[in-house]
Amino acid sequence: MGEADNPFQPLLDEHEDFVEKLVELEATLDEMIRTQEASEGNREILDESVRFFEEELLPHFAKEEEVVLPPLEAAIGRFGSLVNVVGYEHEEIRREIRKFKDARRELDEAEEPWSVIEELNRHGIFTYQFLWDHFRKEKMSLFPTAMERLSPEELQAIRAKLARA
Repeated sequence: MGEADNPFQPLLDEHEDFVEKLVELEATLDEMIRTQEASEGNREILDESVRFFEEELLPHFAKEEEVVLPPLEAAIGRFGSLVNVVGYEHEEIRREIRKFKDARRELDEAEEPWSVIEELNRHGIFTYQFLWDHFRKEKMSLFPTAMERLSPEELQAIRAKLARA
């Protein structure tokens, strides 16, 4: 099956774009840890990361939760399935994003930024690593399971909804 035939390709394409943005965040956090300070450029990238989380990543999760998970849940169930795992991981990532945003606000208020930099690094790196694994899980397990278990009509409905989203 080619990319054009895969109803999940728009989500996979977004994953690739997201990884590029997460790599930039990781590099910024590494620099902040190495220098033990947050330059104006670092702060701009942190702000861009918060914008990315709120305006791109969280709406992406909403698409998956509204378009992909319901028909798959109807086919395979929720508890003890990939549907439950993906839903749980989305919530875990949302929690980490809230912690990251809180730490970003604290950075502007801190007289001594080192402990806040460590906090930003902890939440940022966790989010980066968790998302990388999450995207891999969707690509290697969730989407192939949906391709196997959903009818052609259900897959076409997903394709159409994602094209409109």
